[in-house]
Amino acid sequence: RFNLPLVQDLAADAAASARNNVPIFLFLDRYDCPYCERALAQFVVPMSKEPPWRDRAIFRQVEIDQPLPLVDFDGSATTHRALATRYRVALTPTVVVVDGAGRTVGGPVVGLLTADFYASYLESAIDAGRRKLGGSG
Repeated sequence: RFNLPLVQDLAADAAASARNNVPIFLFLDRYDCPYCERALAQFVVPMSKEPPWRDRAIFRQVEIDQPLPLVDFDGSATTHRALATRYRVALTPTVVVVDGAGRTVGGPVVGLLTADFYASYLESAIDAGRRKLGGSG
């Protein structure tokens, strides 16, 4: 199973987002989702490890069907499932790009869509988020 680092502390990620002027890339999936596995293995995990993309966003994974605990943007306690509900994510995979306050700044990219274009959809979502944060796309 290919994975990104799971969301654990969005307050810390928010501080890093502000410090580095990069958005937070949330990959929302569920355990039994074959499209999520394919998206992670073929596109998202490689992107998160390769320049220039690894430095253009903070990549995190959210398990929408799990009550895993996490620290929210404001330092309060919440869960992966509650975070997914906040962003109204029902279909997986979904990518939501947010700023350090948790506001959406790019995306969402819902579903695997056309595999031939999926990487460009992800790149566009990250670039839109960087532009909204004042960084270069």
